[in-house]
Amino acid sequence: MRWVLRWEAPMLLPRPDRYRGAIKRRAREINCPHRPSDRLAPVSCCGALQCLGVGRGPSPRAEAHMIRCSPNTVRFVCSGLDHPEGLCIDSGGALYAGGEAGQIYSVDERTGEARVAARTGGFVLGMCADASGAIYVCDAGRNEVLRIDSAGEVVAVSTGTLDNPNDCVLDAQGNLFFSESGKYDPNRPSGRLHVVTRSGETRCIHPGPFLFANGLFLDSQASLLYLVESTGPSILAFRTNGPNLAGRDPVKRLELAPDTVPDGVAIDAAGNIYVAYYSPDQISMVRPDGRQEVLYRDFFSEWMNRPTNVVLRSGEILFANLGGWHLGSVPHELEPMQPCFPDSGPLP
Repeated sequence: MRWVLRWEAPMLLPRPDRYRGAIKRRAREINCPHRPSDRLAPVSCCGALQCLGVGRGPSPRAEAHMIRCSPNTVRFVCSGLDHPEGLCIDSGGALYAGGEAGQIYSVDERTGEARVAARTGGFVLGMCADASGAIYVCDAGRNEVLRIDSAGEVVAVSTGTLDNPNDCVLDAQGNLFFSESGKYDPNRPSGRLHVVTRSGETRCIHPGPFLFANGLFLDSQASLLYLVESTGPSILAFRTNGPNLAGRDPVKRLELAPDTVPDGVAIDAAGNIYVAYYSPDQISMVRPDGRQEVLYRDFFSEWMNRPTNVVLRSGEILFANLGGWHLGSVPHELEPMQPCFPDSGPLP
């Protein structure tokens, strides 16, 4: 008996223009020899692997321990948010997230409620925090990098001719590195890498062109800045030297599964790299030896819906869902590599 699967991509939510090339999916009927209950079917074993419209995925071995997302595996940390893409934890452990209409959410994890601490008037993407309680965000709607203090005052720390600032990270000295995505077209890459020094000067430290520069994470112990190329798809690591790069050539290059769209990245204390994928809806792990594993995948975009940025806590991975209204959490045995919390980041 041959099963016929019909799948429709969730179209309840607006999708950002910058991902338009990756999300033009249409309902289709495809013959597949696998029963829907088969654990790895149909992604890892059907010819062109089109059963669920996710393109070529990792090898079956990379998916051998993959967990399907469900109410039993995903915890909703907070719901009712406006398509959150960015999230971060401050030096005191408090959780923040950003919204599509410029909301800065302060999340109470005990109650699952969120309050709007500030509004930028744009579209909040990646974010990070310093020890003073200030939040730094990349705002794609304003094409600026912003600082929001503990009182909710919003000021720009980097403006000009930016084309989609996407993610940011602080080093121990208070320098703010941020990615500028550029065009979402692998044939016309234009992504760049910048820094805002603690004194407030913005510099382009790498002209690229990167293939849609996206998620950032700083391994402060090894002085390595990790950068995700969404249309690569790949992860690049550059050696840092204060507010500069030690060289333009990456010291590491990790090629990810083709026909995927990686977005956010984080690293644990053991050096494992965790990647959230805008498409397919999954979180994967890259081990220090380069082996890749898919940890969690949502075949129906219900519990993990366009996951973007991730942050790590002991024993769990928290993630934002740009295609949904919630922050989620999945269990995983890990100890996080803590981000840097300088006394202050750049001041306007």
